Amino acid sequence: MRIAVFGLGYVGAVSCGCLADLGHTIIGCDVSKAKVDLIKAGKPPIVEEGLPELLEKALSKGLLSATLDADEAIKNSDAALVCVGTPSTPSGGVNAVYLETVCRQIGEAVTRHNKTHYVVLSRSTSLPDIHRRLMSILEQASGRKMGEGIGYCCHPEFLREGVSVYDFYNPPKIVFGPTDAKTAEWCKGMYPTANHPGLKSCPTFFLSPEEAAMVKYADNCFHALKCTFGNEIGMICKTLGVDSHKVMDVFCADTKLNISAKYLKPGFAFGGSCLPKDLRGILDAARDTATKLPMLAGTLDSNEVQIKALLKRIVSEHRPKVGIIGLAFKEGTDDVRESPIVEVVQQLTGKGHPVKIYDEHLSVQALVGANRSFAFQMVPHLAELMTQNLQDVVSWADTLIVTHRLKPATWAAVSFKPGQRVVDLMNIPDLRKTGAGYEGLYW
Repeated sequence: MRIAVFGLGYVGAVSCGCLADLGHTIIGCDVSKAKVDLIKAGKPPIVEEGLPELLEKALSKGLLSATLDADEAIKNSDAALVCVGTPSTPSGGVNAVYLETVCRQIGEAVTRHNKTHYVVLSRSTSLPDIHRRLMSILEQASGRKMGEGIGYCCHPEFLREGVSVYDFYNPPKIVFGPTDAKTAEWCKGMYPTANHPGLKSCPTFFLSPEEAAMVKYADNCFHALKCTFGNEIGMICKTLGVDSHKVMDVFCADTKLNISAKYLKPGFAFGGSCLPKDLRGILDAARDTATKLPMLAGTLDSNEVQIKALLKRIVSEHRPKVGIIGLAFKEGTDDVRESPIVEVVQQLTGKGHPVKIYDEHLSVQALVGANRSFAFQMVPHLAELMTQNLQDVVSWADTLIVTHRLKPATWAAVSFKPGQRVVDLMNIPDLRKTGAGYEGLYW
């Protein structure tokens, strides 16, 4: 493959050396003469272990060149890997001016050189609306439509500075967000693991450009979150006279719940007898010792935002009848203690919405102790709202809020009303097939 790499900074320089090592013919392009001259000389413009050797090797094999001329780069390539900077705006947004300039140059040159199907891959971190704008610029500048002579792909990178060459050959995942089938097919040949023993195979994902863009943001936000979480636990441990590294060593040893995919799928607010209570306990200890833990404090605030957001979607001056399927904080239990849905019921009834509730594992008569106290403190007339007949709730309600999964056979036996709103908080495939007015919480 002949690939032009636009932007010879960190990602671009590493891409030049590594892609050439995979056997591709690379032409680097940058507005900085200093960077172009360094690449031409086989020297990286950044400090990165292993990169000088890769660049020298690529030059010796005739697989690497560099230019200041964007038109020359496009003329001598079949695809462009855009790695230009996306600095922050004064407000903290993404400055896409360099991306837009490069895409405009590419679009114009593609038509000028009569390219058959030119592929533009963006490695620059930017938000979904920017990718949509770049696709539009490419179409306008080239006079072509996506998939018809030009293709676009959001192709985020997951390279850590200092070990980026290692990361290139040992990727955790490869993500492509192509606009069309031709572009997707081209992408499949970009990383020929069979021809290069040093390149490790890994999961490869094909998404929409917008989804691919958000994968990178999800990664980096989570990494920032993990750093902050570790530091806040460290702060409160130090205050309480506890060795935080010993605590976190044990924390990290739990790969069933802690270091795992558990709790990371978008869904509704958390509740139950443990999480809210223990968060409040740590925050109370922090206040007593004047220790600021803004992230952990914000966790409770964020949880409340989830509840308010759902209520905003449901509450209406027309006061539609609302059916609730699942009241316990967790399916398969009858524990309603600090269940966020109990708060939803309280708010809905308080605003005049008629409510009916079905929970296959919950009987008001069987509730005891703190579980019963919480339920009736929050919703004194709970017994009047509950029913053991699922179809009764579905037939009666204008809007259904589904918080628990039920067996597929159970859903199959239920008749939904045409046009009925079904708000799914769990991403239940069977609900999508109901023919009703399905709404996913965040999907």
